[in-house]
Amino acid sequence: MLVHHIARQHLGSPEARLRELFPSQISPEDMVDAIYTDAEQQSVIGVSGLPHKAPAVLEIMKHSAIASFLLGLTTEETSALIRWSDQKIELFVCPSRVQKAEIPEDTTREIQQILLNVKGWAGSLNGEGGHEVDLMAPSPGPHFHVNLLLGNRIGYAHPLQTTPKSVVDRLGGGSFRSHAATQVLATRWDMRQEENGFPANRQFYLYEDSRQIFYSAEPGDPNIISAVCCHSQNYTTITYVTTCGLTILRTIFILPQMEGLPLATEVQRITISHSGKAVRNLRLVYTGMFGSAAPGALFEDVLYSNIIMQGGILKDETGALAAVSPDYYPEGGRTDRRFHTLMVHNGGQPQFPREFCLNYNEFVGNGTLQRPQGALQLSNSLYRKGPGFFAVAAQIEINAGETVMTDHFTGLVSDKANPHWGDHTLAEEVERLTVRFSDPSEVDRALTQNQEFVHKYSNYLQVNTQNEDFNTYVNRNLPFQVLYQSFVSRSFCQTQKGYREIGFREIQDMYASMYYFTGMGQGELVRQLLKEWTSMVFEFGFAYHNFFWTGKEAGKWSDDALWLVQAVSRYINLTGDIGFLDEECVVAGSVSSERRPVYQTLQSILVYSGLISVGKHGLPLLDYADWNDCLKLDETCINGIVKEERYREQIKNSGMYGDPLENNYSESVMNAFLLKMAMDQMIDLAERKGDSDYAKQLEERSSQLFMRLQEHAWKGDFFARVLFNRYENGAFTYLGAGGDGLSADPEIDGSYFLNSFSWSILSGCASEQQIETMLDVIEQRLKTPFGLKLVTPAALGKVSSHTASDEYFPGDRENGGVFKHACMMATTSMFKAARSVNDGKLAARLGRLGYWLLDITVPYRTLEDPFSLCGNPRFCTQYNNSETGENIGPMLSGTSTWLTLSLLEALGVEHTPEGIIINPILREEERSLEFVLNLNETTYHVSISKPEGFHRSMDNQVQVSLDGQGLESHWIPKMADCKRHEIRVAFR
Repeated sequence: MLVHHIARQHLGSPEARLRELFPSQISPEDMVDAIYTDAEQQSVIGVSGLPHKAPAVLEIMKHSAIASFLLGLTTEETSALIRWSDQKIELFVCPSRVQKAEIPEDTTREIQQILLNVKGWAGSLNGEGGHEVDLMAPSPGPHFHVNLLLGNRIGYAHPLQTTPKSVVDRLGGGSFRSHAATQVLATRWDMRQEENGFPANRQFYLYEDSRQIFYSAEPGDPNIISAVCCHSQNYTTITYVTTCGLTILRTIFILPQMEGLPLATEVQRITISHSGKAVRNLRLVYTGMFGSAAPGALFEDVLYSNIIMQGGILKDETGALAAVSPDYYPEGGRTDRRFHTLMVHNGGQPQFPREFCLNYNEFVGNGTLQRPQGALQLSNSLYRKGPGFFAVAAQIEINAGETVMTDHFTGLVSDKANPHWGDHTLAEEVERLTVRFSDPSEVDRALTQNQEFVHKYSNYLQVNTQNEDFNTYVNRNLPFQVLYQSFVSRSFCQTQKGYREIGFREIQDMYASMYYFTGMGQGELVRQLLKEWTSMVFEFGFAYHNFFWTGKEAGKWSDDALWLVQAVSRYINLTGDIGFLDEECVVAGSVSSERRPVYQTLQSILVYSGLISVGKHGLPLLDYADWNDCLKLDETCINGIVKEERYREQIKNSGMYGDPLENNYSESVMNAFLLKMAMDQMIDLAERKGDSDYAKQLEERSSQLFMRLQEHAWKGDFFARVLFNRYENGAFTYLGAGGDGLSADPEIDGSYFLNSFSWSILSGCASEQQIETMLDVIEQRLKTPFGLKLVTPAALGKVSSHTASDEYFPGDRENGGVFKHACMMATTSMFKAARSVNDGKLAARLGRLGYWLLDITVPYRTLEDPFSLCGNPRFCTQYNNSETGENIGPMLSGTSTWLTLSLLEALGVEHTPEGIIINPILREEERSLEFVLNLNETTYHVSISKPEGFHRSMDNQVQVSLDGQGLESHWIPKMADCKRHEIRVAFR
């Protein structure tokens, strides 16, 4: 009888088997790696004495001589152990008992060299936060060696949707998009996470004397001595040294927007230095794959995807190849024109290539992409159909001791944000590009401009703690991820290759990014971006869930519009720009593009979410889902448009506008907390605007909502997550908290959701006793070594067929995974509560847990155990598996945004229109900390000192001074004098 063995139920492991067979040779603290020698899973080959978990055996077995030797020793009954201790190699075999075996000296040396390198396989972070990687080392995972690149269209039209963005792996691979989800370099549509882009993207070959001597995506070629990648903030460099005397440097980044140039242009500069003594004539062949004009068709009709495009080129007056540029037939494709151009700088005027190929099969022939047959002579033929592959070739002559540069521009010319678009635009903009960058120093200037912008953006907050890794991360890599996410949909990443659009949840990124933008004097940009989101709200008060130029799924997710209120409140508190409330924005869904002030838009959101789209307990409806997409509990729910139609019919027949919609749908407790927060923030905005009547009305509604939450959502040990109204027999009345009847763990009486804790605190709804009670549950039920689970095991299949428990294995993502976005929301709430609760012991407990969460979330800790934790050492991923600790994608996530907000909460930085409040909660072991806030050329240098232990202003005497003058509170007046000011906070 066949027995099905599956990963999560297979209790054995090759590592455990190795320890079982060699108990005297392996100590309990030894780190080991092992593989089974066959499918019977009894015999193993293993290594002990590793610095951390790593695929050492597989790496050893890549070497044929070593593999041949070890396989000659092992059989179905015999296992082998390589013991690595004090840089010495010993070999043991175990047929029936353990015996020491002889190992050839040359094999020993090879194994030693491999094991000596294990510690460096994951690379390291340099002092600037760049990730330096040996291209010949194995990779811990698909996210680990990836960089993110961003263009800069600030000051140009529609930057939210037109800013170009790239994913770049350690070999320079990946894809490139321009506006919205438009591919410039094609995404790779398959299941391999490692291949975000088509394998030919950004790669090149070198030939000499008709012989291939180099391929950029093959660092293991015998001609390559070393190959190192460095991913830095917004650019990547890759350096190779060859045995034949060449040093090849690749620099990849996206050009900032320049007047009259293409909407999106990525540049790769290839610098080739020759250290030999003779002149060398090299042939460079550069490749890529342009994106499809109809990428959705790739799921069903590849033929269609090919025949809607044809080859095209641009020539200069000499007949040289200024660019390759495919032509698309559908009207939608004709307004996005992709191109690639190559310029060789070798003294005098730059040279264009003289050959091209637009046929992938012709280029590869019977070879492979690593060893193509058609690269020695390109066909120079224009083909009548796709795909959008291109190869261009140029001759390069390098004298002894000299260096030659080639610049490769891949981009897109578009009618988006271009009022002068026409058939001539492609030729005009590409010509301007080639003229401008005919001077090679222009690329250097563009890269410098790129770096200066990122540096200036990051300057809003610069910390100085005793942990240099933490300082580098917070000061460099964290702000860049927040910047990147400010313009990019969550889906564009190494492992999510689809077309999720920018949505209302992405406005959370602006919660953090607006501080950086305003700090560098770009407050007008924040205004512009907030108005773009505001224009996606309907007159009735619901919003489009997501949008690329046009909105989608109106009013289907119930939390969407509520996030906007928080964003506007944060912006006005930061800038004092109360006039923003009077800015007029388009009303979504209006036929004639009607407009209304931001203030009225926010009011409509509160009417819809707080009065109309509510359930029987007066809390907002869950709808298709709220913040958690996997909480799809009402299978018959209706979207905002249908809801509005039914509601207008309802008040036409009976009732008044503002009465609740008649329904028996479920209510979202999280949405109720979001609504409570939005109401309280609107009270403040209304008072600042002088609208006291509305402020008083909202105060009554806010108080009523608070009472409803206490009465209906608090269940004795936790706030519920959802209230059910559709079960007339009362089979289920709520989800979340003890006694809900929906636990999938027999040891737990109920299901518990982390966000109920976080948002009850952030909205000011949780009492001190409730916080302490929930904290007990969290530490008992949700805490894992890798963070806090989003939810305990829940049997959601009892109430719906489309929930997280139906989509994921337990421990993954929303089915009991560590959702770091939610963890950082929880951390923010903990620091907030630690500042305000009366019980000092509870406050200290909250502070400790908050810093513990912060410390296990910072991405650089993946370097401690890279092959177990995986992830990326520079950028936050969204999830951890709660059983293994592995960091799971996507890389674009709310984690970095809320980590920034958590940090600001810990530092006690709060902005008001009149000033800044500095009221910190430091680590217990910290005695001092410094940080700098830069706000539009005015600098605040903050120095905090305290005794060891937990201290906060509520319990201690605190001295606060500004420029040597004592202050009576933590409130620091805002300065606009472009000077440096010293703030000292001293706990006694």
